[in-house]
Amino acid sequence: MEILERFQARYPFPLDDFQLEAIRAIEGGQSVIVSAPTGAGKTLVAEFAIHAALASGTRLAYTTPLKALSNQKFADFTRAFGADTVGILTGDVKVNPRARVLVMTTEILRNALYGSGLDDLRYIVLDECHYMGDEGRGTVWEEIIVNAPKDVALVALSATVRNVTEIADWISIVHRPIVPII
Repeated sequence: MEILERFQARYPFPLDDFQLEAIRAIEGGQSVIVSAPTGAGKTLVAEFAIHAALASGTRLAYTTPLKALSNQKFADFTRAFGADTVGILTGDVKVNPRARVLVMTTEILRNALYGSGLDDLRYIVLDECHYMGDEGRGTVWEEIIVNAPKDVALVALSATVRNVTEIADWISIVHRPIVPII
């Protein structure tokens, strides 16, 4: 059974077209930026990237702009994938830092990319990527995108980013090609 079929079998409902488009792109080794309304199921796309990382024995960094959201995702993913698989790094919390799925704030990932990086990193999820437009914090997101290794796929998720195509064009120039999904 292929990875998409195994992943779909976890859910009692059919996946939406935008989810399937994003998943197929990720499965094909592409980066994606997904813009869909709150509650539409963008996190499911990130969960597929987690599934793909675990299946390939690589790592995934799941970033959020807020420590509270990082804590929530850590709890959610620990329940879904197990405490041995998931870790968290924030300014004051460090749990299982060698985990295959590592949840962190954007600042922590930016600092890691400027330092020694993360071994075996294959995917970076940028949750709430509309923060790129935030005057005070947007540069952290931009630095992650510019400094991420070129072989690392980006999975950017946002409910409110309006200029998805323009952002995708910029990311394609400074990092690698990315598929916009609206």
